[in-house]
Amino acid sequence: MFYGIYRLLTRLSFILLFPGFLVYALLTGKHWKGLGQRLGCYRGILIAAADGGPVIWLHAASVGEIKAAEVLVTRLRSEIPQAALVLTTMTEQGLQVARQQLNHQVDCLFAPLDLPGAVDRAIRHLRPDLYLCLETELWPNMLAALRKRGIPCFLLNARLSDKSFRRYRRLRSFTSQVLDSFESIAAISAADAERLATLKVAPEKILVCGNVKYDLEPLPDQENIRRDWQRRLGLSADTPVLVAGSTHSGEELLLLEVCRALKRSLPGLVLILAPRHLGRLEPVGDELAGAGAEYDLLSLIKEKGRLHDLILVDTMGDLASLYAVATFIFCGGSLVDRGGHNIMEAASWGRPVLYGPSMKDFADAKALLEAGGGGFQVADCAELLSRIKQLADDPDFYRQAATGAGKTALSQRGAADLQLQPVLAAIRRLGDNNGNKAGAKPGQA
Repeated sequence: MFYGIYRLLTRLSFILLFPGFLVYALLTGKHWKGLGQRLGCYRGILIAAADGGPVIWLHAASVGEIKAAEVLVTRLRSEIPQAALVLTTMTEQGLQVARQQLNHQVDCLFAPLDLPGAVDRAIRHLRPDLYLCLETELWPNMLAALRKRGIPCFLLNARLSDKSFRRYRRLRSFTSQVLDSFESIAAISAADAERLATLKVAPEKILVCGNVKYDLEPLPDQENIRRDWQRRLGLSADTPVLVAGSTHSGEELLLLEVCRALKRSLPGLVLILAPRHLGRLEPVGDELAGAGAEYDLLSLIKEKGRLHDLILVDTMGDLASLYAVATFIFCGGSLVDRGGHNIMEAASWGRPVLYGPSMKDFADAKALLEAGGGGFQVADCAELLSRIKQLADDPDFYRQAATGAGKTALSQRGAADLQLQPVLAAIRRLGDNNGNKAGAKPGQA
């Protein structure tokens, strides 16, 4: 009943709203890119696995889920090298990041809208053997269509924030039906598992596995990466550097003032600002200039060299390795009410990580990092300034914090292997049913 109502509502919404949207897209050019794929049309795109391997469809909503997808893709490539991997995302920025990070391993596409016709066309073209959905991105029409065709679906890295849980609980019967489409659900934490059980998910379907986003592959040589960035940015080994990653509106000027105050005790301090969204570069640049700050764009330093002690990151995909040159790391979206960002990625470089009070989206990582002595929450800029001074003035305290951050990040490895166990078991079954051509490596699952 609920599926029928949802299906009818999505059809009616499309009929009523799409003509106006199409006119808007034609006139403005916005949302025009990838419109065919959003309607389930993937003409000219051939998805073919080697040696009869499976086609595995991963869905990551946006940029935030790409990191989890990257970890899973690495594991899947290792375990099932003959598989064809497809990754879809809802946002243009998510697609850009996915193509940059995964393009040589995965076909990266826009996801179809959750409309009956669009999802049917997409499934017919992509012909997936399995569907892996990341972080509780629930699309009822898609899941119903996959289930109807007998395609196993898995929910990986599942988490339910308080806000999402309250919303889903209001429609518990419908949500329960949607979640029942999954063969298994890999929850990040025990709290997520408890919320899923409250939504009437069968307990035997739920596994508590940890967060794939924190299951980072060790970089082959962190010291070489560090030295390479130091050379490119004109930094000496003892130049103090504050890297502020994934900052949001309102944070850049606050961090500029903190950096100016720190220069009294840390002369030569370099501030590297990496706004979360590149679309904000122009207003951020205007704000910095209005505050009397001169800066270099990261993309131009290669040609001109570094001229100032402030670097504005205007490139995609560089932040993760830029943490290598940090003496101190601040993770944005936390001094303003944005819920924070992935602090474990920053901690993997073995540097103290600081963040503001808004960390609700990464509360688990915050608790882990603070327990290990490598993470520090600050209430405001004054406390941020004080904490950095403390770290700078006390070498023993700094070393303990840096070591704690690195050890905590290292301890999180293994979540991907746990989450993929049911997936590999399903692939093994597919292989057995198809003459053992599509299975995982012998001995797996």
